[in-house]
Amino acid sequence: MRRLAAVAVMFAVVALLAGCAGPGDRPVVTLTDQNGVVENRVVTVAYVNERMDSMPPMLLPGIGGDEGKLGFLDEIIRKELLVIGGYRISIDEDPRLKVAIEHFTKTKCESMLREELIVGPSAVTTEDVEEYYKVRDVFFQMREIVVNDEALAQEAYRRVTEGGEDFADVAREVSVASTASDGGRKQHTKTWQDFHPLIRVGIRDLEKDDISEPIEVGDSYYMFLVLSRKAPTEREPLEERHLAGITMEARAFRRDLTEFYVIESWMAEADITYNDEAVDLVGTRIDEKILELIPPSDEPMDSAAAIARARTQIVPDLTDEEGQMEFTRFRVGGREHIWTLGDYARILSESPGLETPKSGSRLYVTDSVIKRVFKMIKEYEIEKRGYLTSREMQDYLAERFEEGIVDLTYEAEVTLKTETPSGQEVRDYFRSHREDFVKPPAADVRQILVGTEAEANLILQRIREGEADFVEMVQKHSMDEWSKSRDGLIENIIQGEGRLAYIQEPAFSVDIGEISDPVRAPGGYALVEVLRRYPERQLEFSEVGESVVATIVGQRREDALLAFLDDVRATVDINIHEENLQYVSDPLDVYEEKEKQRITRVSG
Repeated sequence: MRRLAAVAVMFAVVALLAGCAGPGDRPVVTLTDQNGVVENRVVTVAYVNERMDSMPPMLLPGIGGDEGKLGFLDEIIRKELLVIGGYRISIDEDPRLKVAIEHFTKTKCESMLREELIVGPSAVTTEDVEEYYKVRDVFFQMREIVVNDEALAQEAYRRVTEGGEDFADVAREVSVASTASDGGRKQHTKTWQDFHPLIRVGIRDLEKDDISEPIEVGDSYYMFLVLSRKAPTEREPLEERHLAGITMEARAFRRDLTEFYVIESWMAEADITYNDEAVDLVGTRIDEKILELIPPSDEPMDSAAAIARARTQIVPDLTDEEGQMEFTRFRVGGREHIWTLGDYARILSESPGLETPKSGSRLYVTDSVIKRVFKMIKEYEIEKRGYLTSREMQDYLAERFEEGIVDLTYEAEVTLKTETPSGQEVRDYFRSHREDFVKPPAADVRQILVGTEAEANLILQRIREGEADFVEMVQKHSMDEWSKSRDGLIENIIQGEGRLAYIQEPAFSVDIGEISDPVRAPGGYALVEVLRRYPERQLEFSEVGESVVATIVGQRREDALLAFLDDVRATVDINIHEENLQYVSDPLDVYEEKEKQRITRVSG
């Protein structure tokens, strides 16, 4: 019997003594391979409930009770049969699975590291969000001084503070910004949120005539003199319906800062130093190799040539003596690393062309070193935390492995075995199924979505009495940002579709050019103005040819899948443990809860 080392925990064989397991560990379905090729597959209560929770509402059964639970289990059983069938045809030995697992391992490790060091520490409280909102839209008019040397920045700061020199005069003398000729004056007023996150921190509490300390951003240092600081004249209070969006902004801002500080501390600890002679030498050798592999041309470079250039691997040619020169030193995890030029050339030879420098300038050479040191630091931090051997990682990779089995089995037994229909077959299908290719009636409307029925009625009265225009009221009052950005316009509402169900009735009953009475909508009440309607129309073959092909292919693939599953099912014993269905969530309850959450998000 093949041992399946990569099977997820939720599929583990359940102990015979059911009383020893919690409800989540109880089996709901057991699948036994009569041929003895694949170990028993056990679907637990926990797995079914987790899968149900992850499903979008439209994919859940529309009924509850045991009938709904069994309907949901049917889809899980189909997936299990695909896995069993895949193992039987040795899909688990497909080399693409190994590549995929390596990719998933890397991305999961980096995700876990980011969660621990950046996302988790960047949580915000209600008070944090309120403080962020207070300064978010404050307008700043500034003068700036920008220099590329820390000592020069500190000297400039001393001159405009302790020295009492005029900020504009110092800007004209030392600033490298385009604003220098105008005394550092920035032409446009900007809101606080428009600045770089690090600059935001430096100017947040500054008032008129205050000067910021030098702020390091990349390789430059910024100082600002505040000419004016003004709150917006019209700003809505931070209400519940804005809270979710502003919270996301505040959290993203804090994440940006946290990420910067983490990376800054890593690189400071790495303490990278270079042998300047070796940097100059390898830069010359890189430029020589570029001239050899990518000769200069007076012709403009098109996108294809630019891509080819970027993908060209650049590895400098070095003599044995040059290869032994010390190039750089740095520390990772407290351990010192020393690279010679030979080490550096070897690293470039093992790197994709995109990751090798395309210039021998010091900036490009040192940047390529920084990127590799940063990668080594991440790998060290991941190993130190034991992510690779953690239960979370093993469960995650097991799930991804089985998803790969399902996908590759479907490809081998369904996709690759499904023939594309001929042109004649497509035309014949269209002629015999013309009734399936009819475009239902549709309508274009505008909407205003507000919080209460009373507010909707007041707006409706003003519009009908000619005191206000519908679009004007959209911009002033509508809570739906998507339609508001389009003056309330929602085009091509198809009669009978589930999208924006509350609009269906007024869209197809109210006279064209008229406005509906308030209708209940998620989060409030809507006024709907009907702009135009489109009658039902028989579609021509030229309009739906590709759709017909997709329909035929879809049917053929479904037939091939069912045939494959039937073949596997015939040699598998499927046992549904009905006594444990009581622990499975009711799909109708899950659906209703998801809909309630969706409505809450919309109204928020």
